[in-house]
Amino acid sequence: MVIHDIYFPMAVFFDWLLFLSLLAAILLLNKYKILLPYKGNSLCMDSSIYLASLFIFGLELTLSLLFLGSLIYAILNSKTEWWKHLFNFSMFAIMISSSYYIFSFSGGELGSINLASTIPYLLAMAIYFIINTGIVSMYFRSNSEMLFFSIYKEIGQEAIGNYIITLALAFVLAILLESNPIFGTVIFTFVIVLSSMAFIKYFHLYEQMSNDKVYQEQILHSIPIGIITEEHKTSEFFLNSTAKSLLECDKNKIRHLSAADKSKNEYFWSIFSSEKSCQNVKVPYKTNDNQHLLLVSQSPLYDQNNVSIGRNFYFIDITDTEELEQRMHQSEKLAVLGGLAAGAAHEIRNPLAVIHGFLSLMRDSFSEKEQKKFFIPLMLSEFDRINLIIEEMLLLARPSSPKFKEVSVSDIISEIPDFYNQSPIGEQIQFKINLDETTLLLDEKQIKQVLYNLIRNSCDAMNGIGTITIYSKLDKDTYRLFIQDTGPGIAKDLQQSIFDPFLTTKETGTGLGLTIVQRIIENHQGSIRLYSSSEEGTTFVISLPLIKT
Repeated sequence: MVIHDIYFPMAVFFDWLLFLSLLAAILLLNKYKILLPYKGNSLCMDSSIYLASLFIFGLELTLSLLFLGSLIYAILNSKTEWWKHLFNFSMFAIMISSSYYIFSFSGGELGSINLASTIPYLLAMAIYFIINTGIVSMYFRSNSEMLFFSIYKEIGQEAIGNYIITLALAFVLAILLESNPIFGTVIFTFVIVLSSMAFIKYFHLYEQMSNDKVYQEQILHSIPIGIITEEHKTSEFFLNSTAKSLLECDKNKIRHLSAADKSKNEYFWSIFSSEKSCQNVKVPYKTNDNQHLLLVSQSPLYDQNNVSIGRNFYFIDITDTEELEQRMHQSEKLAVLGGLAAGAAHEIRNPLAVIHGFLSLMRDSFSEKEQKKFFIPLMLSEFDRINLIIEEMLLLARPSSPKFKEVSVSDIISEIPDFYNQSPIGEQIQFKINLDETTLLLDEKQIKQVLYNLIRNSCDAMNGIGTITIYSKLDKDTYRLFIQDTGPGIAKDLQQSIFDPFLTTKETGTGLGLTIVQRIIENHQGSIRLYSSSEEGTTFVISLPLIKT
């Protein structure tokens, strides 16, 4: 039955019932939209009803459905701003009217679906799609800096599939309206509503799975363990954030890096390439800026059926842990040394004092010739060296607690340059001092000993000729003191162990100077480290806490 020429309101009960059925269908389909994973976009099937009504009943009835449907929907959704309802109504009115006139001008016939009108159907649908995409693009262009055609292209690519579905469903509904209008409308609406419910359930399931996946990935990215997985079937790699950070690469570079970086980290990449299972292998790994020690493991990756589908390669950075273990080992060595030194020093000093006394008497009694004959000056010099070693061992074994007071480093260091300039070993040493006047809680005597030891080492390294630069920097809550010389530097193989006891390159050194320095600084809640060392000189940096205000 063709009723496109019957104007609203309709007199015939059947026509009223059909009109109300189509109106109810539009309202229901606006409520039950098809949710589309994965972006959460929704597909409303009211356009199928408008197009089907347009092809069967014409423009007047379709616009009447649009007007009443939009009005009722606006009343039911009064919280939405009115201009959005008006914008939506105007857009659909333009789309429907334009499609109708294109359909009519291209020879389309109302009242039934026939193959002769295929081109008019497609043209009407194309105009409907082009106008809708254009209006939506203009809306988004007003809130974006993107070009209109870029937005139009992006929206069009996403929406083309939805519009093909809409056209197909419009033909289905038009055929149903042609054969049994009311029953066809009810069946069409029922099927779409059921489909909407199914898609909503599927969407929520998909959303839950996506959230679970994101949560699991967040866990993998948050743990401080580098993880690399490879799937055998696709040969795809997955790297968590820790792995990307430590290796300084991503999944696209990992295969290239494993081949190109072998010369620098051969052991690490040989384990990675071998795919053999291993557990807790200590492997050094060098990046552009840092040297790491990694604990590497590798194991198969199994699916739920316990079938191997890939491999897990995981590692943890134990650089700090290894340094802590070395410091603990150092402390244990110092504790043992202290126990031995404390017990032996007093026993050694008593007989040495007697021998030293007799040698002093012999020196005073002998002539200069006899002293040289019996090597009296040499023996006295060696006794003085033994006494120095004992003093340093006692200081290392039983360091006195610091007696803190507020004092600046510049005040402590002020007399040191004069002392060295007046001594024979420091006549050709130049001092450059630039220190902040900030006061710290320090034991003046102990810090002076620290500075004497470091400056003496620098003078010995420069053979009494060169420049010693002492300067400071403030870094948040830390006072950093730099002692720099122009000596030949420290050999690379010794740089990691310079604070070990009895390590010395001097013929007359005890090897305890830097160990004592480190102990004193640590008792001040600070730290000392080798800042740099090269052929141009060596720099130590001492970090001390600022006074909290």
